[in-house]
Amino acid sequence: MDRRIDVPQHGFNWRGKRILIVEDDYANYLFFHEMLADAQACLIRAVSLQEAYDMLSEVTMFDLLLINNSIPGNENCRSVKKMKLLWPGLRIIAIAGCESRERHARCHPCGCDAVIDHHVDSFEMLTLVNEMFFPVN
Repeated sequence: MDRRIDVPQHGFNWRGKRILIVEDDYANYLFFHEMLADAQACLIRAVSLQEAYDMLSEVTMFDLLLINNSIPGNENCRSVKKMKLLWPGLRIIAIAGCESRERHARCHPCGCDAVIDHHVDSFEMLTLVNEMFFPVN
């Protein structure tokens, strides 16, 4: 009988970590879910920034938020700032479309820890998420 610990093929193991994926488009959510699922984190979806804020307000703790920065509405920055007020140590990665250079520039002042392109490959995404969980000083 093989008694090895179940470690994903790519080497990332985030068992016990909770990631909130804030994505209004179901196909995009499935794309990110599929990309992250093998690392064994608990993946939860919110379809809006308000739903994400409500989850955080109810003392639901997450280790990381992945936020689609192109969710409709002009409240993205304000919402991120409100979330950071609730949980100052919360790590946030903004997912921005490649055409949105202006959004990239606005994400860090709003409280996002990193910005990644919407058309990211899986290794780049996994590496960035891993760096959020286990920062190298």
